[in-house]
Amino acid sequence: MTLNKRDQDVKMYAMAKVDSLISALYTLWLFPCNDIPTMIIPVTLLGTLTAASGQFGILARTAEILLRLPQTFSWVWLNVFLFSISNQRSKESILEDSINKPWRPLPAGKLDMGQARQLLLVGISLVFAVCSFCLGAAQETAFCLVLTWMYNDLGGADEHFALRNLINGAAYFVYGSGALKVAAGSDSVGSGASLWLAMVACIISTTMQVQDLKDQEGDRARSRSTAPLDLGDGVCRSTIVAGVGLWSAVCLAYWSWPPIGLLLVVIPASMVAWRAILLRNAVEDALTYRWWSIWMISIFCLPMIASRYQQG
Repeated sequence: MTLNKRDQDVKMYAMAKVDSLISALYTLWLFPCNDIPTMIIPVTLLGTLTAASGQFGILARTAEILLRLPQTFSWVWLNVFLFSISNQRSKESILEDSINKPWRPLPAGKLDMGQARQLLLVGISLVFAVCSFCLGAAQETAFCLVLTWMYNDLGGADEHFALRNLINGAAYFVYGSGALKVAAGSDSVGSGASLWLAMVACIISTTMQVQDLKDQEGDRARSRSTAPLDLGDGVCRSTIVAGVGLWSAVCLAYWSWPPIGLLLVVIPASMVAWRAILLRNAVEDALTYRWWSIWMISIFCLPMIASRYQQG
């Protein structure tokens, strides 16, 4: 009986440890999970498709680039993970998330501000080490941390929506450069790829206000400067429609109007424009933001599509 009781205690202890581990991993996953469809997957595809397009003098074969897809995804996920912790740990962010995203770790009570700070301290060291010795693009990781500091700790996210969009654009350039380096297995990004990534950064800087449509209640509660609140909801939506239309034309012209690319870009661009103007509530705005991400991915496909037409 004593032996059976001891075995049961050991099993219960082991199960409790497994449950704690699963709960901890789930809490970590909650930090960046909202960014997976709108940031992590698009940036991973930006790096992978740019590397595989054959347009920028990258010597790696497509098969090699695809085999590095898990590393590229991991690099983007780890860096967005650090940004997410930093972004969600302030009192103002907890207030906003308690309205817009109450399931996040801090408003849900899974962690407190002190624990989030400690997690960030440990996370920065571990992520930088992994990028330095395993994944690559450690320099971009360092730049990501600087932009994270500017955005969150120096108040760049709250200073003015134009500054916020500019930082977001710069971050997309850095994230894209890092993803491209990891995907290509290279230590440098050529001038042609840098120009393309700069164009992508400009798209982000002029259309990223689409993400603020869905969060107006929480942003108003923390007195954050956003385009919908500062310019007015209707004006903000008009700038999104104009930006999406203008950049669709510019990017298609830059890549010589490939027919498939035209179809691929125009459909999600039209969906973003239609939804932004006609469907105006938080739930629909969240879905519009997803369509904006799909539109961005269609833009990222253009170098590869243009390359195939040039070969044909």
